[in-house]
Amino acid sequence: MTMTQEPKLKKGYLQWRCRRGTKELDVVLNRFLDNQYDDLTSSELQQFDELLNTQDTILWYWLSKQQEVDSQEHKDLIAKINAKN
Repeated sequence: MTMTQEPKLKKGYLQWRCRRGTKELDVVLNRFLDNQYDDLTSSELQQFDELLNTQDTILWYWLSKQQEVDSQEHKDLIAKINAKN
């Protein structure tokens, strides 16, 4: 690993973070992670980790397209999650 490469977040850590208060979010987030983890860059994994700081209700509204996503970075990731589910 060169000095410019960021270490990749561990899948198990992200799976633990995907455990949410609703079954629907658990399924959507874990399915995305299971299917896309190997293809995501370190930067995308970091964005995903940051996305998981979002309150469940807001996150569900974004994923179900009931509310506009607040940032372009989140918008791109939400679109990627929705495309794979």
